[in-house]
Amino acid sequence: MSVVTYELDQHVAVITLNRPEAMNTFNPEMYREFNAATARFRDDNNAWVAVITAAGDKAFSAGVDIKALEAASKQGDATELASEFDVELEGEYFCDKPIIAAIQGYCIGEGLSMALGCDLRIAGESARFALPESKIGIPTINAAMHGARIMGVANALELLLMGEQRDAEWAYRTGLVNRVVADDQVKNAALEWAHKIAALSPLANRITKEMAVKSFSRSFSENAAIGVEKRNLMLDSHDLHEGRRAFIEKRKPEFIGA
Repeated sequence: MSVVTYELDQHVAVITLNRPEAMNTFNPEMYREFNAATARFRDDNNAWVAVITAAGDKAFSAGVDIKALEAASKQGDATELASEFDVELEGEYFCDKPIIAAIQGYCIGEGLSMALGCDLRIAGESARFALPESKIGIPTINAAMHGARIMGVANALELLLMGEQRDAEWAYRTGLVNRVVADDQVKNAALEWAHKIAALSPLANRITKEMAVKSFSRSFSENAAIGVEKRNLMLDSHDLHEGRRAFIEKRKPEFIGA
């Protein structure tokens, strides 16, 4: 049975972590399947928004499977190990399509780092968050950078330097999550947002996301010039003309992503 599943419905891809018996911790198999699923979403022109969720109600992901990590460390060298235990979504800029994390239960270590690589995060009331890597002598890299950008440096360091758990209310207050809902409504709330986003122009949303996320690594003038260039490329697109016609005709637009 796959430890990560992929489903596509009306331009919304649902990627599900499927190791509930292990609190959806990442072992080599899950890393490979998760990276394959996110790459599939990134490269599929018919997939416009993704929701990342998890099986079971105890954990979104409790991080790395330490036993699997220990077993792998006894084989191969450190470079091979680093490449095997790696979430590509956590990179600087994985793709320009919106990605939503639907978080229920424990969101710890690699699980939180992966969620920080997403664009929007919806959490259940009982969700718990932590970055405890320093407790086992591992520095936190990607989550430190994403966390500082999303939550501000002080709030991110509160998680990073103490390794303690924080609740959903704290996560909402600090900007770690966008919304908190009842535990049994997390996936539905994420899907509701995903379908709202997918109903809009995917081309416009992709450029908008790039402008927002990449603005931290470029000057304002550079971002503005790139944005104008990309916007000009859309002037003859079907979606731009369709959006204008639909507005004038007072109907729902039918975007095709081209």
